[in-house]
Amino acid sequence: MRSSAVLASGLLASTVSAAFDAASSKNVAVYWGQGAYQIPLTTLCEDESVDIVNLAFVNSFPTEIGFLPASNFANACADEYFTYPNGTKSGLLSNCPGIGPGIKKCQDNGKKVMLSVGGGWPTNYYLPSEPVAKYFAEFLWGAFGPQTDKWVADKKPRPFGDAAVDGFDLDLEAYMEPAPMDGYLYKHYDIFVNHLKSLGNVLISGAPQCVLPDARLAHAISASSFDFVFLQFYNTPQCSSRAGYNGLANLATSTFTFDAWVDWLKANSANKGVKMYLGLPAGPAGAPWDAPSYLTPTEANKLVSHYSAQHPDIFGGVMLWEATVSANNKICDKPYVSWIKSILDGKFTDEVCPSTTSSVVSSTVSASSTSSSVFATPTATSPNGLCGPDTGYTCKGYHYGKFPDIYFAQVITMANNRPRDRVILQSIRHWHLSSIFLNFGTC
Repeated sequence: MRSSAVLASGLLASTVSAAFDAASSKNVAVYWGQGAYQIPLTTLCEDESVDIVNLAFVNSFPTEIGFLPASNFANACADEYFTYPNGTKSGLLSNCPGIGPGIKKCQDNGKKVMLSVGGGWPTNYYLPSEPVAKYFAEFLWGAFGPQTDKWVADKKPRPFGDAAVDGFDLDLEAYMEPAPMDGYLYKHYDIFVNHLKSLGNVLISGAPQCVLPDARLAHAISASSFDFVFLQFYNTPQCSSRAGYNGLANLATSTFTFDAWVDWLKANSANKGVKMYLGLPAGPAGAPWDAPSYLTPTEANKLVSHYSAQHPDIFGGVMLWEATVSANNKICDKPYVSWIKSILDGKFTDEVCPSTTSSVVSSTVSASSTSSSVFATPTATSPNGLCGPDTGYTCKGYHYGKFPDIYFAQVITMANNRPRDRVILQSIRHWHLSSIFLNFGTC
């Protein structure tokens, strides 16, 4: 996102607007693709508060040359997949009708669109070798970058049609037991990024945890060029945004790691012009594992204003998880992202709402609950023919429905009774109650 607009043949997207300013300290990046009954991508792309959209996720990586990755964009895709030449079904979704037009709408409105790889579930992805890392980079470029006649003639996958993303985001949260190989958390991602950069004008971002250094991304950031780093200051209480806000009262004792990350990036980043974003949950539903990390607009104003002023050279803006959480978290009839943009633009006003206006957020289930309850398990077919958001059954055509609270409670109960699973749950940074999806039946 540092490059100026050039001819379309040299860009990932064919419709790039010069409106986006990579050097700005006022950008807002928002993840989209994992929200519960999420807003359409085109709706998000009409929001003037948003500058970068991260599509989440390509969530499984090839382990051999020729293998296809897998993807998950919640209710944005039908239950259809690309197949191998022998007819075997892959995990790569093939029918996501709203995403391609959404990408183009975003780009027409001057926004950048990144495709995020990794995510919090499943956590069994890695790059086993340098050749596979290069193959994966070439596949992503061919499948999601600028469409070429040869790629189409060879009948290779184009999940979003002729729409092309502007870059790729690495949200690496893998955890495997036993480990498939030494260093699987971080190995070959620098090769992957460098090869992507060699293929064309592509933007690269990463979303490390707030703990420093990040076990998965530190090596890649040091050995390959990242344009943006979206720090996740949530789901890790000791260095979360709540710790940052509380620490403003006594900076000397604060455990917030923003300053430390600035120092580390300046000393270690391969790209000395990298921009760092302060990542926040866009509502309580954005971080159910760490609910206190959600900051009200007034609190966010104090935190963001302080650190943007302290580090104007490297501060790039704010990252939010995620779009639908923001849309549902309205304060004074304004979604959370609008408040964040007003903070960055220096136009923040106090939250003084009419008495008839209230904030709407999603409910969560405490991860500390260990009580065991007995619930009926849904059958493959709805017993009464009903389907949709409140029934526990998806409707035909879409394979993702809301994960009911009762199943979430069962998962938490089992995990709290099994130490190994507690560790796994701790690695699932981007889960929240309202965006866990499973295929548990159709009407």
